[in-house]
Amino acid sequence: MRKNKFFSILVVVTIFAMALTSCNLLNYFGEDQAEDFSQIETMAAATISAMITQSAYETLVAQLTQVVQPTAQPLATSTLIPTSTPIATFTPMPPPVTPVPPTATPIPIPCNGASYLADVTIPDWSTLNAGENFVKTWQVKNVGTCNWTTDYKIFFSSGTQMDASSAVAFPKTVKPGETVNLSVSMVAPSNTGSYTGSWMLKSGDGKIFGVGRTYDVPLTVNIKIEKLPDPKDPDTVYDFVKNYCSASWRTNGGDIGCPSGKIDTSKGSITRSYTPVIAGGYKDDEGGIYTVPAQGGDGFILGKFPKITIKDGDRFRALLICADGAKNCSVTYELQYTEVGGSSGGTLGSWDVTYNDSESVDVDLSSLKGKTVQLLLKVISKGDSTDDVAIWLAPRVTNP
Repeated sequence: MRKNKFFSILVVVTIFAMALTSCNLLNYFGEDQAEDFSQIETMAAATISAMITQSAYETLVAQLTQVVQPTAQPLATSTLIPTSTPIATFTPMPPPVTPVPPTATPIPIPCNGASYLADVTIPDWSTLNAGENFVKTWQVKNVGTCNWTTDYKIFFSSGTQMDASSAVAFPKTVKPGETVNLSVSMVAPSNTGSYTGSWMLKSGDGKIFGVGRTYDVPLTVNIKIEKLPDPKDPDTVYDFVKNYCSASWRTNGGDIGCPSGKIDTSKGSITRSYTPVIAGGYKDDEGGIYTVPAQGGDGFILGKFPKITIKDGDRFRALLICADGAKNCSVTYELQYTEVGGSSGGTLGSWDVTYNDSESVDVDLSSLKGKTVQLLLKVISKGDSTDDVAIWLAPRVTNP
């Protein structure tokens, strides 16, 4: 653009100079020569005009070219915009969904159905002596719609029968919703080990049933047999310690299972030890039965042993003493009997014992000679039974 502007100014100045020169030349050379100069001037003007025209044309073409041809624009340089680090947003956790348990399909109540409640005697895996007589008692409830009559039976179904009867009749009629204790007399196997016997129930018309959700689960007796120490007295004919769970035990609070598992001065308990610790902290080497009455003003515990036949010369012997630590122990021990198949019975001896004393007893049983009887061991609280942990040490029937 600056070049074109300069050229235009130069042309104007040239024309102006030529005009001045032509005027002066006309005056200086005369008309003839002036005419020649006029022609020269005309030619020069034409030349200049052509030059101007050519220049203008070129300028116009250049301008039109700039208009027609778009000016290349530089490519925009993309500037990376820094990526902002996203801010973690807190998404609230949905509240926990409590699973809805599937609705159990109700099972129709059958005519005959039983519910197991408890082992009244011989809890599972009780330890017994080889050959020991015992009574297994289950407490069950009638949850069916039919009465259980005395035609109903509990019968052996599988496992080890343990010298028990194949079937035992129900002791009474049991209406729906009522409970009953079903007992079976057994003898522990002669070899050490673990044993299980299964028992089912049968209606008078032969329908078999049991316990459990579908009333097809048997009642079981589970025991362990160990070799227990023999009595120190070689003349022993019946050992109460070995056979303590052969007895049926009850307190003023009701029946209790044997063994109880632990000493319980609230509900009463029955346990056994072959290393009893007696008052004064002395550990004895003869077996003892721990008898604990239930709490209450008339608290007692009573064990009724299986029947035996008394022979001439038989005697009952034992040491009666409180357990170590039971410093408030104050009880009355009693030896009782009932005649099997008869109406007689009574107390053969009674002894008061406190923590600070003991009683060695020796009772002559000759008055019962030839009779089949059941002997009973009873302990009665004389006050608060909290400390009434009474031990029958080495109780036995002996015949010197």
